[in-house]
Amino acid sequence: MKALVIPLALVAAPAEAEEEEVVAPSGMAVTLHEVLYEVQPYSEELWAVIRLLAPDLADAEDDPQEDLDWACTHFAPEAVDAAPEPPVQIVVQIMDRVVPRGQADAEAAQVFAGYVFDDDSCIWEGF
Repeated sequence: MKALVIPLALVAAPAEAEEEEVVAPSGMAVTLHEVLYEVQPYSEELWAVIRLLAPDLADAEDDPQEDLDWACTHFAPEAVDAAPEPPVQIVVQIMDRVVPRGQADAEAAQVFAGYVFDDDSCIWEGF
């Protein structure tokens, strides 16, 4: 899988992550690794990046979209509430190992999806 690399103008301190393992709709165990708040270059828009660790991602056979949608619904309300201002975009990243944000790792399995959070709902948007 290919990693999406986003240039960053500013990365705020990550929000405290839950250490609790939860089960996604696919049955895969995931743990919230961190939530980052990023100001995008040129647009100055704030994005909230929800980064989840799922060690079994590389072995998953199902389409990850349902897990990505669930993760947004599950984690975005708290991430939005903790943001310094309302984020324009929510990015959900599920990875099988911790990869520093913005760096590629050919050995890592990673999936990403972008959402708008409106009226307490995640609305999927293609990148």
